[in-house]
Amino acid sequence: MDAPDPRAIPPLPALLAFERAATQLSFRRAARDLSLSPSAISHQIRGLEQQFGTKLFIRGARSVRLTADGERYLAKVAAALATLQEASRDMLRQRRETSGELWISSLPFFTSAVLLPALPEFKRRHPQLTLRIEATHQYADFAGSRVDVAIRYGREHSAGLKVEPLVRVSGQPVCTPALVKAGLRQPDDLSREVLIHVTTQPRAWPAWLQQAGLPQLAPRGHLWLDSVPAMLEAAEHGLGVAIAIAPLIKARPGFGKKLVAPFAFEAEPSETIYLVSRTEQARDRRIAAVRRWIADAVARAS
Repeated sequence: MDAPDPRAIPPLPALLAFERAATQLSFRRAARDLSLSPSAISHQIRGLEQQFGTKLFIRGARSVRLTADGERYLAKVAAALATLQEASRDMLRQRRETSGELWISSLPFFTSAVLLPALPEFKRRHPQLTLRIEATHQYADFAGSRVDVAIRYGREHSAGLKVEPLVRVSGQPVCTPALVKAGLRQPDDLSREVLIHVTTQPRAWPAWLQQAGLPQLAPRGHLWLDSVPAMLEAAEHGLGVAIAIAPLIKARPGFGKKLVAPFAFEAEPSETIYLVSRTEQARDRRIAAVRRWIADAVARAS
């Protein structure tokens, strides 16, 4: 087989831009898919048309469509990109299955309340494996990162992934014992308090108040923080009432002493926390080991 002529092969960014634009029949949607601007997509495609000396798209005022040359080129480019993607995934799959490392992307509160207390048990069971845990609210990029397992709310961004429910959760107000002694006994007493929120979960308090029959309650103030651990620490300092995640809040060190649940009312579970992994790793023994360990840790924390 002759060596490929690099002068005849367009740059990969141009091929990706063409494949997305040709598949979507939209420069704007192609730009969104590739995190580029529509003008960047247009520039890449003009470069291809200049290289080949032919039009690949017929451009209208509000739409684009492929020319006959564009349709023929799309069939070959799409197949070539799919082959490259599968070859790359196969290389990554081999690396993952022979590696002694596992990458976990997990919600910050789940990390601190469930995973970290259970780490000694994991090391006892699997001394040959090393865990790398990223505590983040961002959805894990299974296509472009090294993550093996993710712990997430909801089933968004789950196409092509294995999604397994771990635990149903609900909101639960928590505060210092001092606030309870000062008169915080019923949900409507929250009108005298500061409500502590997490920026990534803006509906947590409104949803709980709705279930408690107090959708119009106006508290004394609001405090917004960027993570659940920071919110709970603020509550421990007496800065207000936080909305914790039940039943997992029970696993937090100091719960029942530094923080308590002031109300008898318990909201119905409204969210599910899921364990997410790649479908093609379903038989990976390392993933199976982590799955069992996390399920056991959730059972203990609940």
